[in-house]
Amino acid sequence: MLEARAFEPEYLRKLDRLVLGIKRARTVRAGQRALGRVQGLGIEPENFKDYAPGDDLRFLDWNAFARLDELMLRTYRADRQVEVTALVDASASMGLPERDDKLGLALAIGASLAYIGMADNDAVRIGAFAMHRGAMKFEATQFHRRRESYLNFKSFVTSVRAGGETRLGAAVDELLLQRRPAGTVVVISDFLVNELDVEDALKRLVAARHDVKVIHVMGEQESTATYPSGLFRVRDAETGEVRETVLGPATAAALRRNIEKIADRIRAICTAHAITYAQAFGAGNLENFMKRELPLLGIVR
Repeated sequence: MLEARAFEPEYLRKLDRLVLGIKRARTVRAGQRALGRVQGLGIEPENFKDYAPGDDLRFLDWNAFARLDELMLRTYRADRQVEVTALVDASASMGLPERDDKLGLALAIGASLAYIGMADNDAVRIGAFAMHRGAMKFEATQFHRRRESYLNFKSFVTSVRAGGETRLGAAVDELLLQRRPAGTVVVISDFLVNELDVEDALKRLVAARHDVKVIHVMGEQESTATYPSGLFRVRDAETGEVRETVLGPATAAALRRNIEKIADRIRAICTAHAITYAQAFGAGNLENFMKRELPLLGIVR
């Protein structure tokens, strides 16, 4: 399966030049999510400000005092590692069509992002979610920082199986209950789910001050609707609903239009909430997606 590709040395060497495009400093004023500045113990000089009683005397700029006869503090940009969570949809729809290996593609992307994040010693983890019999099954690895521990992800990534229903909102509930500091959350899914659930879940991640990124995965056969013609009995992988349908050129065209409609709607939701949106359609496009598409979209650089 494709997820094993993310642990092959040749593939990892191709990722070595990429760095996660994440926000490392945030304003603390309510309602603002833009990249901000904070006073810290970093090494990058930021600006100057007037001294006020109670300020840290370590930051006094004595050269400015000698020139201006005023107490000034030099401010620095804080050095901050960021927690990164790659959140993978492991519902039943991610396992179909089997030949597309859509779940393998999603897991390979999630693992690749974890590997890239470790280059800056960011704390990264991979999680998978699906609803089973009315209960959310949310599983995640421990956070790891160093490249030397990357292989610790392999047993988790290669053990995930598709099953259950997609409930992104319930998965976000589980994530937010952990009360982790604000970081980067990359949601990887086919988004074959209620759009209201998607928008509500993404909005709540943003409200919790996470830097949210969305990667929309689809299979090659699924996105192009290259199914054999004929009469078929089709069962919904998540609801179990069965119906008969005739597949042919007209049906294929309608399926392609539906995929485009779904993609357009998810993109619009992301745009409305300042969330980066990227498409990964087709497992055979994994390497091009990582090397070309993600840098263009700002997810990696």
